[in-house]
Amino acid sequence: MKEIGFWDYTCPTHGSLEHYTTDEWDRLLDDMAAGGFNSLVLGIKWLTTGYRSRLPWLDQRADNAAIATDNATIHHALAGARQRGIRPRLLVVSTQFQTPEFGPQFPTIGNWGDVGHYDVDQPGVTERILALFGEVVDLFGQEIDGIVVEMEFCDAEGPHRVASYNRWAAANNRPDFETIKKILLEPRSYPFFDWRDYATQRRIDTLREIEKTVRAGGCNAELSSLVELANGDGVCVSNVNLPVLRDAFPQWPLVTYDSVYDRRVNRLAAMDFCIHQPRKLGLQAYYLTRGVMTWTWPPDATWDTTLQEQWRMSLEDAAAHNPDVLWFMGSDARSDGLVCSNKKLAHWGYHDGIVARRALMEMAKQMGVRVR
Repeated sequence: MKEIGFWDYTCPTHGSLEHYTTDEWDRLLDDMAAGGFNSLVLGIKWLTTGYRSRLPWLDQRADNAAIATDNATIHHALAGARQRGIRPRLLVVSTQFQTPEFGPQFPTIGNWGDVGHYDVDQPGVTERILALFGEVVDLFGQEIDGIVVEMEFCDAEGPHRVASYNRWAAANNRPDFETIKKILLEPRSYPFFDWRDYATQRRIDTLREIEKTVRAGGCNAELSSLVELANGDGVCVSNVNLPVLRDAFPQWPLVTYDSVYDRRVNRLAAMDFCIHQPRKLGLQAYYLTRGVMTWTWPPDATWDTTLQEQWRMSLEDAAAHNPDVLWFMGSDARSDGLVCSNKKLAHWGYHDGIVARRALMEMAKQMGVRVR
């Protein structure tokens, strides 16, 4: 394992770092350095926007620390990470936006407010994605060691995608859309490879354009792609055709995660999907798991588990399966957010997010999970 660290957000409603001052950033980075954590992924664009942007279709909440300080807190965090030997990366979620600012909804997450899932076949969406990455590189490109590209929920069908799919299908000897919509549903087999392969190709097309934009902006930081794993009782499914993605981007590390963030669910299968399959394809496997994180799926679920139990399983799995990088989502819980909630934290075994993160780091130390 070459890196271990935290994956966290400055974005409103996440619940973690959106109000962090420079002093609080220093405390987090000092904790990481003291605990042997050498990697930080900072999400500055998620369902909401956690940096000061000049793009009119990005939400800009005045009470967000990064926005209020014109990104001074982000610059402070990135510089402070490097000063302490911590590799900083930025996470950019590029297909989910606040619909009041961004525009038409297709569709929305009802439980999470005015959030729209967008895909790259919608007119103008790719252009906005490239503008987003261009701005991020312009603002922060020389201060980071990597960019993680996330395109969550970009793969759903829609009437506007049918003609594009049919052109791809005809060129690749695949059934047309009308045919695949009539596939017999059979629990013992997964019948949707054609649509998944089409969506993978459209994802690749956009990733190529993102790469061009990032390099044209003079940023040579490592680019990695996050892919989603659907994990539920009795089934694990990757929504991306990994060999095809590998052939397009053999040098890009793959960031993987367990979509329910519960290490009790399909534990070995999740490790196979998240670590072993990417590695067999020659890809570096970067694995994301639960940190100081109270989120559940479904969102109102109450699980009979604790953060300590989840951390222990994640650390055991890291020791046994050895990802190239291990990240824990959530380094604090400062407000009642969707992912990190200070109000729900006690149910998970802690009353304070800082105490929790230090306990996690101490557990990693005691279990011998560290950079080697």
